[in-house]
Amino acid sequence: MTEESKLSFKEQRIRKITHLYYSRPEVQEAIFEFSKNREVVPRYFEGFGKRPDCFQYKGDIFELVKKGATSFHCSEEIWKDPLQIKTGMTEEQLNEIRHGWDLLIDIDSKYIDYSKIMAEVIIDFLKFHGIKKIGVKFSGSKGFHILIPWKAFPKEMAEIKNSNMFPEYPRIITQYIIEKTKMKLI
Repeated sequence: MTEESKLSFKEQRIRKITHLYYSRPEVQEAIFEFSKNREVVPRYFEGFGKRPDCFQYKGDIFELVKKGATSFHCSEEIWKDPLQIKTGMTEEQLNEIRHGWDLLIDIDSKYIDYSKIMAEVIIDFLKFHGIKKIGVKFSGSKGFHILIPWKAFPKEMAEIKNSNMFPEYPRIITQYIIEKTKMKLI
């Protein structure tokens, strides 16, 4: 029995689609550029890849797809060197190697239309507050990811380095956004 015939129909179909999608040079380029200085973990049918990991070359993406990767997950945090991350590091040790962080708002709802409305309300709120660089992506289920790059934030607030305030600042900012937009969502 071949490796291909051992896989379920669903898994074979997903592998063909991911193979087709991730073989596109522009997709590899976009993922590679976004993933610089980030921890990246491939997702397989049976679980996730090893940590820490990152891409050294654009071709690493398709090589992992050939080995069965179906998606890639990047950290919100931006590191000086993601391969320095170790389990059990103290907050101070993480702050030493963290360069910054992106604000990621993960919107999930039972219904895609509700998620779409929620994303639009939040994006309008962010634009109202002068935020110009906003990334939006479909999360692959019934939701969206809204991303504000770390460069949109000042390097320091109240004489505290923003890079040292992960995950506290993202939680505070997200809570503020929820509080200020909830009346438009009721």
